[in-house]
Amino acid sequence: MVSRRALLGAAAFAPMAARAQNFPTRPIRIVVGFPPGGGSDLVARPIAQRMSETLGQAVVVENRPGANATLALDFVAKSPADGYTIAHVNSSVIAINPLLYKNLPFDARRDFAPIATVTIGGLMVFIPAELPVNTLGELVEYIRARPGQLNYGSAGPGSIVHLAYELFFRQNNLDLVNVQYRGSAPALSDMLGGRVHLMIDGINVGKPHVDSGKLKALAFLGPSRSPAMPHIPTSTEAGFPALQVTGWQGFVAPARTPPAVLDRIQESMRAAVTNPELKALFLTQGAVAEFQDRATMARLIQEEFDKWGPIISALGLTLE
Repeated sequence: MVSRRALLGAAAFAPMAARAQNFPTRPIRIVVGFPPGGGSDLVARPIAQRMSETLGQAVVVENRPGANATLALDFVAKSPADGYTIAHVNSSVIAINPLLYKNLPFDARRDFAPIATVTIGGLMVFIPAELPVNTLGELVEYIRARPGQLNYGSAGPGSIVHLAYELFFRQNNLDLVNVQYRGSAPALSDMLGGRVHLMIDGINVGKPHVDSGKLKALAFLGPSRSPAMPHIPTSTEAGFPALQVTGWQGFVAPARTPPAVLDRIQESMRAAVTNPELKALFLTQGAVAEFQDRATMARLIQEEFDKWGPIISALGLTLE
């Protein structure tokens, strides 16, 4: 005999299941926590366009920069768990910020449901083309000879880029001036204008300007050379084996979003990432397209916590 509680549960689930089956019936919003034109934006917008073709609804990108994507993630965490508002994330904002900031307005593992990752890669060391160095070793010596005289551009504390700078500077006893920006795009603009002398960021941020001759790329911080810029040595090849910083980009939804809705969005992202034209586009920008499903993304998030927790503790890094 079926219990009354089971009948009530089934009755409550039926409308949710029906809504999930018909999803989407209106536009979907992807919230990006950085300004337009940065590395996150360059990934989110092509993905959104391909998703709309698969889902039959518009998928729009909304930039909500500030506090190293904390404002955007807080907004999405508090949005209805219906699949119509999701967040672009990278490995730093979803897994490193919670290890650094004491009072985040959300719990990264409790308040979000992973959907998929769409790119994988590492960071690149960029300098202006006019800087008279051509290797990472030469850059270190150049900076050491000018303590406190050179600027580096960052999107503020709490990101994987921030950790890359910390590792690089501490390992080599370097003294540079930190110029903080609200994202990669304004920092890059100032580098092109000669006001910033060093950036460590995603390949897709600087590659077009390396190709045009305005910037130099000195080293890739991944375990092997990037297929997007295979002529650039790794940090290990450049003589700095301890300087390895990799990462990925993906998407999350508010917790308690129906699994059927998550699956529908995930599959639209799979179709986008495996599209040859999009893969080729990403490669020209320096991003390597690689789809990983939501179960894999959940595991990756936990692995980031496990990897960076001890390092952040050893560095004594905490942020308000």
